[in-house]
Amino acid sequence: MKIVIPILILSAAISLTSCLDDPDCNSKTTNFVNIKFYNSDNNEPDTLNINKVTTQGTDSVLFSEVEASYIKLPLRPDTVQTTFVFDSELGIDTLILKYNTNTRLVSEDCGIEMVFSDLDYVRSDFGSIKIVNKILVEQVTEDVKIFN
Repeated sequence: MKIVIPILILSAAISLTSCLDDPDCNSKTTNFVNIKFYNSDNNEPDTLNINKVTTQGTDSVLFSEVEASYIKLPLRPDTVQTTFVFDSELGIDTLILKYNTNTRLVSEDCGIEMVFSDLDYVRSDFGSIKIVNKILVEQVTEDVKIFN
């Protein structure tokens, strides 16, 4: 029994140290912007009936026929701004978001990742908009507030 405990401790230490040599290649950055909708009268969360959301310059429909309190939209990595067109119960609204894109080396084994930063808006047809997070990371659930 006296020999079993040291052997178990030694085995655990060896296995933990070998894990430390492996790089953590899980990226924390994202190109998705989280947009939440709010009522402009009371600043409470609200829902929006969306017929469709498209990105200007593509023929993709990102969302269609949904009632949402928040949506997650992809930013284009090949440019410094993305234009979204919302067809909703409020009519046709355009939201143009601008941002910087940079790459950073995670490690030799993991390679590079793209970082979206300095998020801001160029134009919004919605009642009011507030940028609450300027660097896009996966753990954040709200980057933009839209008030209707």
